Amino acid sequence: MTIQIESKRLLIEERNRIAEELHDCVSQHLFGIIYAIHSMKCGWKDMTEEQKLEQMKEIQEAASSASGELRATIHSLSSSKSGKASWIGIIKSHLANQAKLNGISIDFQAPKSCSLLSINHQKALYRIILEGVGNAIRHGESSCVHVELTLKQDAVKLMIEDNGVGFDVRSKMNKTNSGFGLCNMHALAVSLGGTFDIVSKEGFGTRILLWLPLADVVNANEATSQNTKSG
Repeated sequence: MTIQIESKRLLIEERNRIAEELHDCVSQHLFGIIYAIHSMKCGWKDMTEEQKLEQMKEIQEAASSASGELRATIHSLSSSKSGKASWIGIIKSHLANQAKLNGISIDFQAPKSCSLLSINHQKALYRIILEGVGNAIRHGESSCVHVELTLKQDAVKLMIEDNGVGFDVRSKMNKTNSGFGLCNMHALAVSLGGTFDIVSKEGFGTRILLWLPLADVVNANEATSQNTKSG
């Protein structure tokens, strides 16, 4: 009986993990393509034939490469052993693609030292950035999004700020269904002992602030320092 219960628990955890991967990764790509098609449809009459063909070409390329790109992304986040900040490059590529598809400006800044982050921190930040930027595009109707990672000695901070329509945070959070993405971002932060805050006001954009402790990174740095001195 105990083995059956444990097997069922593992099955549920794996199913939830897959659901999170699908929502945080796959849906962001699909929403980007759908939004681009919608924008193209609205501005169809004002577009030249050349602009139409170019936009359709970009959408087609994005759709055809999404599956392979996502598989490579998940593999890189799960098995990267080189110590390089490959996940930062993946985020840059995704945001550049979203900016091009939706005709907006997305500024992304991250220090090279982010390569010190653990795989769990990388995955959480990756998911939250994709979700936050996706919300800024889909719901915030933003034309400009700024994403900034800051690495301190004992913490990593993330800020996602947009110039969109904004919303009433208290009203949104008091709703029973505040959105799977919003709840998931908060849960990811809490799971790593961090904090997650949203500052927004209707007509004044939205700012997401995330703080995650980095005790593991600090300990790793101290161990490296001690090894260097003893050597």
